[in-house]
Amino acid sequence: MLNTKKILLVGLITLFALSASAQGMAKFQALFIYNFAKNIGWPAGDEGKDLVITVIGDSEVESQLVGLSKTQKVGSRNVVVKSAAAATGLVKSDIIYLGESKSNLVSKLVSAQEGNPSLIVTGKSGLCANGAGISFVAKGGKLNFEISNGNISKKGLKVSNKLLQLGTAVD
Repeated sequence: MLNTKKILLVGLITLFALSASAQGMAKFQALFIYNFAKNIGWPAGDEGKDLVITVIGDSEVESQLVGLSKTQKVGSRNVVVKSAAAATGLVKSDIIYLGESKSNLVSKLVSAQEGNPSLIVTGKSGLCANGAGISFVAKGGKLNFEISNGNISKKGLKVSNKLLQLGTAVD
């Protein structure tokens, strides 16, 4: 009986630690996304309009972004966070975050957003090769990102040199 309780306790502690680390990663991803928004040159006509971030497939990142949007702006722009279940039929979004669990939709998302000045950010590394502008990379518990200036430029957006220097260029 004591062994069973020990095993259950160790299991609960492990589950809690994994959950806390996932929430911590989501918080950092949300903060990165905010900083990406601050370091992108948005189209001139967008000044004064809400900055819309749509999240597909990651409720934890969405929750963190909603929390940030209550107190943080991007320049003078208010931030509105939306969620979507699919990569097509999205309302105008300035940033679209595609969670790792939905990474198989990246090509469909890139095609659906052709001609729109949207920054596509993904939760899985290597997806800049499929058209994403930025892909998160987690190595050794640290969060970093790959960035494709070419993919972002194709969307009519400009990347600050600061942002290019912080990430790993993939083109």
